Amino acid sequence: MTAPSGDAEQPPAAATLIRLARQARGLSPEVAAQLTPIRLGGSRWREIEKGYKGSKSARQGVHAPDLTLAHMAHTVGVSPERLDEAGRGDAAEILREILRQEADVEKEPAPYADLSDPMERAAWEADLPLGERTKMIDLLRQGRARERGPRPPVSEPGPPRTDLSDLLRERRLELGLSLEDVSARTVDPDSGERLVEVDWLERLERAALAPGEEPEYPRLDALAEILDLHPAQLQEAAGVQIMGVHTIWSEDGQTSGLVIGPLDEEGLRRAHRLMRLYGRSPSRGGRK
Repeated sequence: MTAPSGDAEQPPAAATLIRLARQARGLSPEVAAQLTPIRLGGSRWREIEKGYKGSKSARQGVHAPDLTLAHMAHTVGVSPERLDEAGRGDAAEILREILRQEADVEKEPAPYADLSDPMERAAWEADLPLGERTKMIDLLRQGRARERGPRPPVSEPGPPRTDLSDLLRERRLELGLSLEDVSARTVDPDSGERLVEVDWLERLERAALAPGEEPEYPRLDALAEILDLHPAQLQEAAGVQIMGVHTIWSEDGQTSGLVIGPLDEEGLRRAHRLMRLYGRSPSRGGRK
């Protein structure tokens, strides 16, 4: 409605209460509005505190909705009882509900997982029922406890793996290509440089590369294309030979995991159990 011209009418009691509480906290209307979770700008906050908007000649009264007033009161620390005294009982009830919900959040127990631990956090946030997530965390903790316990005697290491060397050599011979043939096909037509040198490839096939000479992705990609090998197959073989990393698959063939170093039967069973737990994630939004 439009108020008559002349002296400004006094703002509503609740608006004055909000203004005094905001000033007591040393907040500007703009900052207070930013701290309020609902959509509210500084200019709107000022209008609610004044009780009107517009010019002196055409002032229009402003009445804050109950929800807006409750959130403003919460931001500046006004209690529900004071809103009741100011004649805004409905806003006071909304404020009481806001405070009740905050209290319920504070009473929630701490997460079962140690969220500072990346593996426990990932298990806790997995899209699985609570019971299965806690089982996963228990398995992680049991595995770490075993690692910290007495270790069995270390057996003599087996011979080094040569998966990548064997794969490249056997595939090259199968295609009837020489080392020079393979190297020549990696020449960059613009620079004339070769990605794969003959002597380097020969040492790779003998598994005799020096530290720091291991193949990187550009070379692996070139070899995969020349020898008609799937890049994933080549990368898997390189991981096993160079870094001791290999892939294991779940029993249903739907989930894979990376393993560093050898894995005994007990370790493989634990890994498969984890895969079964991850594999039970229900579809959501079309994902499997």
